[in-house]
Amino acid sequence: MWGRTAFYQSSGAYGFRDQLQDAGNMSLLWPDLTRRQILLHAAHQFEEGDVLHWWHDQPVERGVRTRFADDLLWLPFVTLNYLESTGDTSVLDERAPFLKAEVLAAGQDENYLKPEISSQSASVYEHCRRAIERSLTNGAHGLPLMGTGDWNDGMNRVGREGRGESVWMGFFLYQILGDFIPLAERRGDREIASRCTQYRASLHAALNEAGWDGKWYRRAYYDDGTPLGTHTADECQIDGLAQAWAVLSGAASPERAAQAMAEVEARLITEEPGIVRLLTPPFVNTQHDPGYIKGYVAGVRENGGQYTHAACWVVMAMAKLGRRDRAAELLKRLSPALHTRDAEHLETYKVEPYVIAADVYGVEPHLGRGGWTWYTGSAGWAWRVAVESVLGLRLSQGHTLVIKPCVPDDWPGFEMDYKHPESGGIYHIQVRSSGQGMETVLAVTLDGLPAKVLEGSAQLPISAGDHEVIVTMGRP
Repeated sequence: MWGRTAFYQSSGAYGFRDQLQDAGNMSLLWPDLTRRQILLHAAHQFEEGDVLHWWHDQPVERGVRTRFADDLLWLPFVTLNYLESTGDTSVLDERAPFLKAEVLAAGQDENYLKPEISSQSASVYEHCRRAIERSLTNGAHGLPLMGTGDWNDGMNRVGREGRGESVWMGFFLYQILGDFIPLAERRGDREIASRCTQYRASLHAALNEAGWDGKWYRRAYYDDGTPLGTHTADECQIDGLAQAWAVLSGAASPERAAQAMAEVEARLITEEPGIVRLLTPPFVNTQHDPGYIKGYVAGVRENGGQYTHAACWVVMAMAKLGRRDRAAELLKRLSPALHTRDAEHLETYKVEPYVIAADVYGVEPHLGRGGWTWYTGSAGWAWRVAVESVLGLRLSQGHTLVIKPCVPDDWPGFEMDYKHPESGGIYHIQVRSSGQGMETVLAVTLDGLPAKVLEGSAQLPISAGDHEVIVTMGRP
């Protein structure tokens, strides 16, 4: 967040999607940090709605304008998450300027430039609206255009010619629209609410028709219409990113969600050395050119290794499906402590035992070796998945503490302390088993008095002072 640099990359640059995710994942502890980051990134959006992929602010602000399709969508994604957690709708009316610069020419993938501050400014809501409007694209299969990459920067030539489509971004956009449409309606912005509603319905159909491969979801379509992430391919038959977000977005039916994650377990998760691969098999000889991902050695980084950022979303998806056994087990595999538990594993892993690694390599002779530590958005996501998805602690609208654990039946319980950043209230939370498993919340007390249980979750009001919370888990 503050240095934006480490041993693997000495950069110092702000990444549009990178620091937004870092700040968004810390909103449970530092909502003011999230709020400031939203305003900073809104001010790095061009008048046309696209954004600087990354920028340096010293000595003179310069950055790179690209055709990456997902960057701009992280602004509404993080803003909508912030609203759900804090209830602070005032951020939507904060104003931020746009940037102005020459648009990319036909065939130009990117341009490193010094933008001007535009005379135009708008509310954060309008910045989010403009990002969403620019993203309502359609390719031949009814899926969003991929440009020169979506979340996976290494797939920068899948849609370079302007016709390639991203299945993953379809899921990402589907979720964002589901949260944005009610907000637009509450603000009386009926025109965009109507457009988004119609687009979301057609997107849902496209994802489950052109996006479905028979047992799992495809990853993308190349410019020439060839599917990527399909069982008929020799390489990259399945990509875990699309399967996780099919679940997280709610776009997959319960049956397809379970089927897709079963394929993730069978094809992408290995027991030893305990990794969650991003995709398999790696790119080596494919006749198509997905981009610079193919330049990585097989099994290294995004090319068939564990890319921990995406592995966190696999854990989150397992938790959303109620897979309490697998969510906790896979979370444990992301911990560097597991990979350095004895001398033999340490010799394989080779990196620090106390920080999250962005990569764990997935093919011999580098199988199980860690890489790219310290400077990774995986750290914030791993923390958030642990606290929110597995231990089940989150904030709702800034005034309610929700506790809904997703832990295995053989856990006897756990304890955690939480300090609410605004009220200063400190909650000493004990989660206990009734002796009949950990399936759902049966009862909760707050300072010795019964508290509200709603749909299997504890619902506690936020207030100042010290509080004792006891949550009893069991079978319903």
